[in-house]
Amino acid sequence: MIRALILSGLLLAQAPISQGPAESVKATIRLSMARVDTDVGPAASPYAAFGPLLAQMLTPEGPVDIRYTVSADSMRAEVDGRLAAFPRGTVILQRTGQQSMQILNTAQKTWYEMPAGQNLGSLLGAPDVDIQPTADRATIAGQRADRFAFTETLHMPQQGTNLPPDFPKEVTLTGDLWSTDALSGGTYRAVARTMQTFAAIPGIDALTADGRFPLRLRVRSQMLTGFELRTEVTSLTVVPTDPSMFSVPSDYQKVQAPFGGGER
Repeated sequence: MIRALILSGLLLAQAPISQGPAESVKATIRLSMARVDTDVGPAASPYAAFGPLLAQMLTPEGPVDIRYTVSADSMRAEVDGRLAAFPRGTVILQRTGQQSMQILNTAQKTWYEMPAGQNLGSLLGAPDVDIQPTADRATIAGQRADRFAFTETLHMPQQGTNLPPDFPKEVTLTGDLWSTDALSGGTYRAVARTMQTFAAIPGIDALTADGRFPLRLRVRSQMLTGFELRTEVTSLTVVPTDPSMFSVPSDYQKVQAPFGGGER
C-alpha cells in the first residue's frame, strides 16, 4: 500500500517545451502527508486511523522532494529525504520496458533490483473513477492549471497479497487534481508512462486523460482520517542528456534486496 502511494505526481512547465533528442526533462516533485480537518464520513473499519501510521511510515521526517530526470526511455529519481523504506539519498533507475528497477544506496555504494510490479497497485483491477471539472483555476509552477474533483474506488485483491483477512474489499479515494493541457507532446506521454510504471497507481491514467498532466494532487480517504496525501511539482527544466546517469556506476556493489531478507 505504501509503495503504491509513493509517487503519484507528474509534470508541468513554465511554457510548452520542445525537447530535442539529446535533452531530458528534469522535474522536482514534493510529496507530503498533511494534517487536514475534513469530513470523510463515519469510520467504516478499524483501519480508519491508518493516516497517522502512514504519515510516520511514508514521510517520517516531513515532506520529501523527489528529483526526476526523464529521457524518452529512461528515468532517474533522486530522493531528498526519508521516503518509506528508502533512506535519504536513494536513487531509483528504470528504463522503459524493463521489468525491474535499480535501487541505489549512494552512501554505501550498493544497489539491488526491485521488480517493477512488486507493489499493491500492480495487483489491483481497473478502478471505478469519476472525475468532474470545476470552475477553479490556479497558476502552479508558472503553468495555468484547472482543478478537477475526483472519486476513485479501488477493488482490493483477494489473493496474492499479505493484507489482513478483514481488510476492506473496496477503498474509496477522493481528492482534487490540478492539471494542464499545455503538455501534449510525445515526450511527455513517455514521461507519464514511465512514472505510471514506477508508481503503479491505478486510476492515475484516467485522471490524466486527454493529454492532461497533473501539477498538484490531493488524496483523501476514510482510511486516512485527518490526513491527506499531497504531491506538487515545484520546478521543471530541460537539461542535456547524460546517458551515464541512467546506469548503475561501475564501483557500486550489487546486494540482495532488503525485502528478501538478505544482505543489505
